[in-house]
Amino acid sequence: MNVFAQRDVTFDAEAEIELKELVESTPFGCRIIVCPEARVGLIRIEYRSHSEEEVRACDLKIVAKMITFFEAKGSRKITFFPLEFTEKA
Repeated sequence: MNVFAQRDVTFDAEAEIELKELVESTPFGCRIIVCPEARVGLIRIEYRSHSEEEVRACDLKIVAKMITFFEAKGSRKITFFPLEFTEKA
């Protein structure tokens, strides 16, 4: 069984590259794809795994790292949209 999920995150425009590197450097048990949309200040994180628990664990790690990153920068310009599970063929 394959589980697919995604989360959109708004971000400060100058942090796009740092956020992408932060997400891609975090060790995961699931496959991660980062799709930045700089024009609208949005980054989409896509997850693919064999279990929902693994996706939730990976997402929790990413969100925690992003919050820590932005707090260290002194920026509060970030919004996390809900984690959405989707079905793909």
